[in-house]
Amino acid sequence: MDNDPPLINLLNNDNQERSIKTNDDINVQTTTSNILNDNNDSPLANQQNLDTGITSTLLLAVFAAISGTSFHFGYASGVLNAPQDVIEAFINETIHRRDNTTNISQSTITLIFSLAVSIFALGGMIGGLFGGFITNRLGRKGGMFLNNVISSIACVLMFLSKLIYSYELLIGGRFLIGLACGYGSSVAPTYINEISPRNLRGTLGASFQLGIVGTLFVSQAISLHSVLGSEDKWHYALGLPIVFSVMQVILLFFVPESPKYLLIKKNNIIDAEKG
Repeated sequence: MDNDPPLINLLNNDNQERSIKTNDDINVQTTTSNILNDNNDSPLANQQNLDTGITSTLLLAVFAAISGTSFHFGYASGVLNAPQDVIEAFINETIHRRDNTTNISQSTITLIFSLAVSIFALGGMIGGLFGGFITNRLGRKGGMFLNNVISSIACVLMFLSKLIYSYELLIGGRFLIGLACGYGSSVAPTYINEISPRNLRGTLGASFQLGIVGTLFVSQAISLHSVLGSEDKWHYALGLPIVFSVMQVILLFFVPESPKYLLIKKNNIIDAEKG
């Protein structure tokens, strides 16, 4: 009989430990469920406006996502339209300098220019195919950082093409910017969708397309002959989008990583809750 109280205490302690573990498991499952279901209790959804879920952090994150992705997409889609004659003249002069000949057919020049235009789509297709894999390996923000490296190299190549008379650099730059735009079309909408509360997902998701059509208009205006589409300035129009990449790199330091990525890929519940 003297040993009964200690035995009862041991049983009670064991039950308490099991209860604590069960409660911890329930808390983890609840947190995981909230994050996976995009519960609107996250800081991004509740910092300022509890009625709509719109916060300054959320808007900054969305703008950061589209600044180095959809801005490039729209700009690159339209920048070569207005200065076509000027760029074809550059191609003609480049061939003349190399071969010291004036017998260059218009069909050859048109073919090279068409290749520079269309290879953008080829790069976009390849970038889109590998978008999901890279995004899951590097994370949403990490993927956008990598994307900015590619787009920056592309802008530098296209800018240098006129200075060193190399239409190959123009073609290579167009391929790389297409690669960046294709990948950006995968990572940016994914990031925006995962950080947005359910009631704003459609609205904020449309911002990516809005960024494309907005910069498409801007590129058409900038590449006019009276702006940056002249014989001595067209390469500035092609190098200008590096500003988008620099802007996104800076902004990404001030926005959170996707909570879903932190939870599913990194198994980091604490940071996922903060995100």
